[in-house]
Amino acid sequence: MSAKVFPINTATACRLKWAWSTLYLNSGTTASCHRSSLSTLDTDNFENFHNTDKKISARQLMLQSQWPADGCEYCKDIEQSGGISDRLFQNKIPNVYPSELDTNPAQVVINPSIVEVFFSNTCNLKCVYCKASLSSAIQAEELAFGTGVLANLIPEENNKYKELIPKFWSWFETNHASLQRLQILGGEPLLQKDLFKLLDFFENNPCPALELNIVTNLSVPTHVLQKASEQMARLLITRKVKRVDIQASIDCWGPAQEYVRHGLSLDLFERNLKSLIGMKIFRIGLLSTICSLTIPEMHALVHKHKEWCQSQEIFWYMHLVLPVSDSVLSPNIFDSDYLVQQLDNVYNLLPSNSWDQQQTKEVLLGIMKQIEATKVKDSVKQQELIKYLDEIDRRRSLDWRQCFPWLPTEVERVV
Repeated sequence: MSAKVFPINTATACRLKWAWSTLYLNSGTTASCHRSSLSTLDTDNFENFHNTDKKISARQLMLQSQWPADGCEYCKDIEQSGGISDRLFQNKIPNVYPSELDTNPAQVVINPSIVEVFFSNTCNLKCVYCKASLSSAIQAEELAFGTGVLANLIPEENNKYKELIPKFWSWFETNHASLQRLQILGGEPLLQKDLFKLLDFFENNPCPALELNIVTNLSVPTHVLQKASEQMARLLITRKVKRVDIQASIDCWGPAQEYVRHGLSLDLFERNLKSLIGMKIFRIGLLSTICSLTIPEMHALVHKHKEWCQSQEIFWYMHLVLPVSDSVLSPNIFDSDYLVQQLDNVYNLLPSNSWDQQQTKEVLLGIMKQIEATKVKDSVKQQELIKYLDEIDRRRSLDWRQCFPWLPTEVERVV
């Protein structure tokens, strides 16, 4: 059977708006991608999460070649800068969209083909761009220190997990067979009981057409990874799922990474990654959040990536830190060419032999063009960034000036 691509061809239509729903069970919200704004889940009508008023309205606008607001500006800005956006990248992926569109491309109330789930905030890391609702480690830190300066940067959300988890399982037990792809994010999924409940579910309820994707920081005890990876391998061998993707969250390499993803051990990360590569049964990728603090050391990760790819080709997906226009961690707040030059070095180091490698370069080029087109001298946000890092140092006994020696110079340019 030949590959089929997303059949809606208007100037703004996005496969994700029709195919994808992310469920944040702890905050009681849903979205159609990581860029779009959130809709509150109707707890009395949970099964309607893919067809909220906001999602339907966005689909209607896209059918008219109009850009919805609510986060779609991310792709709009990249495309208007001449780059390849997430939307354009996603629309190239074949065979994963609601089959109803083959007969009625104008349909706006539709069943999801891709569901992404954040079960709970259980996590062992404290990433600088994360928040308490997605990390129990950050939540514990805030309980110990108070929110303080972080209150303006990391809003905490109410925990709806206990109320919504039974509703999710009720929906999933009825609808799992219709899904083409299921993605599990955290917190850290490998530390959450719901992931292992899910793997047990597939043992008894095979989904031979399903792609299962696990996003992990890979900084968990090796025996924990081994338990999960062996069970996922069995699901593949017995054809109870079609494919298992494991995406390892990593942004750069060296002390800067261990600062940004506090609690991450690069040695443990690499041992665990090599263990997965050695099994030769999973599709493995890297998932990178591009922020100002990690860009100068991304080149070191390119070299590690090339080394790992000698054993198995590893795909690599990158995205800008959120919210792009408002985060103090955004590279857009610096008007010098330093960070763009560093990304250009990364771009030139990346291989382009396979389709996956070409897409990685295209996505990175789009990000670079967006940064170049929108960077400004925002001294207010730069000072907020310094204040933020000083507070992190106080809480975690760190020293950001040692990890990011370039940063004081960039701040001084506009002081």
